[in-house]
Amino acid sequence: MKSPVKAYVVTENEFDTELIQALLTRRFGRSAREIHVRAAGNKQRAWTTADSLLSNRRGPTALIVDADTIDHDLTMEQQTELETMFGTSARRHMWLVVLAKPEVEAVFFSDRALLERVTGKKVSELDIARAALGPRAALLKLLPKPRSGHGAKQLVKKLSDSDFEKIISSEAFRPLIEFIQRMLALKDPPRGIQRTDEDSSSFFP
Repeated sequence: MKSPVKAYVVTENEFDTELIQALLTRRFGRSAREIHVRAAGNKQRAWTTADSLLSNRRGPTALIVDADTIDHDLTMEQQTELETMFGTSARRHMWLVVLAKPEVEAVFFSDRALLERVTGKKVSELDIARAALGPRAALLKLLPKPRSGHGAKQLVKKLSDSDFEKIISSEAFRPLIEFIQRMLALKDPPRGIQRTDEDSSSFFP
């Protein structure tokens, strides 16, 4: 029997999906199977996919995407737009919006020693400078080429316990972890939510 879905997480791309799946698995173990994480393909599609899940009452949904800026005012404009959109589709406790500044992967550049430990490479000032505007590209440049997947799973495995706690306590991931924790604490999955092949194909091609 397939695990019931207690929440959905929508991301922009496959790397972020793999990263979040790996973080949730390490944090919640087997219970992470009850969280359906998928990439929408791009930012705009991620917005509309999350809204579709909510408006069709598929269940609690977290959207975690890049702000694509470090400007506070521009980020808040996006946040307000998304919260207004989702607020018309579902009650507030059913959704979460996380905008990572400027991209989700920026969290790994907040601690150079951590980054060097998990990548096994010396991180230069040029690497740090590149990460200021494009942390995802800078991180991928540092990671060894994976045999399968996108490398995020191996990255998470290399985190020490203290490094892992630092990552999931960051501004980008703490709200998501707390949201998922609340959903998993529910005795039963939200009504009407069951993982099926149709669910996957309809919203996550």
